[in-house]
Amino acid sequence: MLKQFIPIIALTAICWGVLVLNTLICNGNLIQYGITPRHLSGLAGIICAPFLHASFPHLAANTLPLLVLGAIICGRSRSEFLVVTVLGILLGGGLTWLFGRTACHVGASGLIFCYFGYLASLAWFRRTLGTLCLSIVCILGYGGLIRGILPTSDAISWESHLAGLIAGIALASLMSKFKKPPKAPTALTAF
Repeated sequence: MLKQFIPIIALTAICWGVLVLNTLICNGNLIQYGITPRHLSGLAGIICAPFLHASFPHLAANTLPLLVLGAIICGRSRSEFLVVTVLGILLGGGLTWLFGRTACHVGASGLIFCYFGYLASLAWFRRTLGTLCLSIVCILGYGGLIRGILPTSDAISWESHLAGLIAGIALASLMSKFKKPPKAPTALTAF
């Protein structure tokens, strides 16, 4: 059963490993590889930004929602998790690069908002009882995240939050158009 969740555990472990590397060996210099909007040098940040965090409290705040929301998607399907994660990073990061304010945007929160947007909107696009229950649980558990799309602090990349949310909703819409062949049921297949 734990094998199903290895991808999200590995993703979170990579974030922690990068933070330790950046703090202890690189003297914080890896932060420069975040998303710098509308600069060619900032394009690499689209891939790097979700793994870079400014501080221990920054990553600590992102760890639980990343694990919980990522685990829900992993529980549904590891391939679904892979697609949502990769396309969420690319689409959310790309939107941040295009529309974000001039700053260095780092952190997994854009990906967290992608996961939330994906799970919360599944019921709208799939229209099954299972996805309705899943969407309601995610909205009740993490609906407070929505405040994060408002520009409340210069230190918070509300742009990456909004871009991630849009990416998640777009991915839920896109992926709902693909019919999966029937497979053996797992613990969360009903969702």
